[in-house]
Amino acid sequence: MLDRSPRPACLECGLPADSPAFAWHAGQRENGPAYWSDRGLLCSPVCATAHVRKRRADGTEMRDPAPAPVLVRR
Repeated sequence: MLDRSPRPACLECGLPADSPAFAWHAGQRENGPAYWSDRGLLCSPVCATAHVRKRRADGTEMRDPAPAPVLVRR
């Protein structure tokens, strides 16, 4: 059976990127996500903060900014 491409979702809570609750830069999907790391997308400031805290605790925090993610438009 063919695998489908994974849908973008929040690293921390799993919220799909097409959810109305997902945070987009300036509130518009066309501008891209408001939060991300080198490991993927984050849906909100709450999940972004939790992600940073987890990475700091396990010693894998980012040292340099992650490049802007590229999303496939619907």
